[in-house]
Amino acid sequence: MIRFSPNPNRAELIPWLEWEEDAFRKAREQNKPVMLFLGAFWCRYCQRMDEEAFSDRENMALLNAYFVALRAENAKRPDIDARYNLNGWPTIAFLNPAGDLLAASNYLPTEEFKDLLLNVYLNYQQQRPENCPIESVQGSESRADQPAKREQSYRTNLTAVTNAIMALADREHGGYGRGQKFIQAEANNFLLACYESTQDAVYLDQVRLTLDRMREGPIHDIEEGGYFRTTTGADWSQPHREKLLAEQAGLLSNCLGAFRLTGRAEYAAMAGDIIDYLDRKLFDPASGAYFGCEDFLRRERAEDPGSGEFFTIIDECIYTDANALAIAAYLVGATVLNRPACKDRALGALEFLWSRCLSAENGMFHYYDGVPRLPGLLHDQTSMGTALLQAHLGSGDGKYLERALELAESILVRLKNPVGGFFDSSPRELGFLKLPLTEISQNGAAAAFFLKLAQVADLPKYRDAASWALDTFTTDFSAYGIQAAPLGYALSQWLMGK
Repeated sequence: MIRFSPNPNRAELIPWLEWEEDAFRKAREQNKPVMLFLGAFWCRYCQRMDEEAFSDRENMALLNAYFVALRAENAKRPDIDARYNLNGWPTIAFLNPAGDLLAASNYLPTEEFKDLLLNVYLNYQQQRPENCPIESVQGSESRADQPAKREQSYRTNLTAVTNAIMALADREHGGYGRGQKFIQAEANNFLLACYESTQDAVYLDQVRLTLDRMREGPIHDIEEGGYFRTTTGADWSQPHREKLLAEQAGLLSNCLGAFRLTGRAEYAAMAGDIIDYLDRKLFDPASGAYFGCEDFLRRERAEDPGSGEFFTIIDECIYTDANALAIAAYLVGATVLNRPACKDRALGALEFLWSRCLSAENGMFHYYDGVPRLPGLLHDQTSMGTALLQAHLGSGDGKYLERALELAESILVRLKNPVGGFFDSSPRELGFLKLPLTEISQNGAAAAFFLKLAQVADLPKYRDAASWALDTFTTDFSAYGIQAAPLGYALSQWLMGK
């Protein structure tokens, strides 16, 4: 289902198509370039494009006459987002009928967008460009086969990742980077693991500083609960008013970890606040799972421009990876916070995902909006597998372990990169999707899943699978930034024998 801004607009009058073979067949048959509008449900600039540039009569006429118009959302199609995103949303990508990139831009006001449409179309007609290549990130063929060599390599890599993350740490305000702040749950989890393995307080102190500043700052919604996705200010001020399930779940995991390590009541309270928010705002009683996000929009008063009030909209898609992250955190919270209702909620959501979002051939589907969609993405398999293992540990029920093993085998059969690591998805037919990616953050999560599975199931083959991912990345980790944190976490677990 294609979605538009909830504010008044005429964008739906454009004959939009979703990313599918028929759309590109139409482009080939009519010899038209493709305009891909890649947005996010909560993105205000995406909504403004609907309300302004896509509601302009001349732009609508140009798109209808000279382009095949596609829409995709980052949360629904992370595979498309990973390949075509131009440093943020919205991304407006122009493609040839083979799906290769011709030009791209981010948000544009009405007249600038009109100029770009005309320029792209004229250039396309004059040049008929050849396919454009995309570099597929592949694994290194050199592998650390000897155990001693591998362990030394992992220690070196762990040090490099740790240095890269700590170089980004804001020692004054908490968080990572010196500008706009985001919920960086993976970095916090990694530093908590570093503290557990080394007992060096510098890592725990950075996580505590981050959590304390977030709890005290405007990024914390003290009225409704939960935490906004990002802030413009480095001091956690000027929040962007959207809350995503995946980020709430990640932050919940951070709070539970900090409480377990410090015993400080403020982290238990912070975790409880997040749980209460999710149960109140994003829980879907009909499915027993959680919706994707809550967005806040401002409705202007016509009689008093510049004034108005906020209203909320909910992304009612159920995303497998985000729900799995929440399930795993809820299961930990049930024990750490002594909230048995969290376990019931988690197991209920887990059953919904397994019964409604499992493909017999390709593992978990990515999301459910009345029907399951987009099977076989790596992150859904590893997130779900990790949640299943947590359910097995929390309940003692062997069926959850059996299901985790089923997903693990699916990954090994379908997504293993022959030269190292695991692909983000199986190759698909259109455009840059023909080239699967071997991404560092997703391989870090895969390695952590396989390590935990090897320990719980007592099957060394999955420790080997973890090494297949870990051996792949042996370069300058500072170039990856925060994206290296999941790999660092997995390296720390491997070295601790977990």
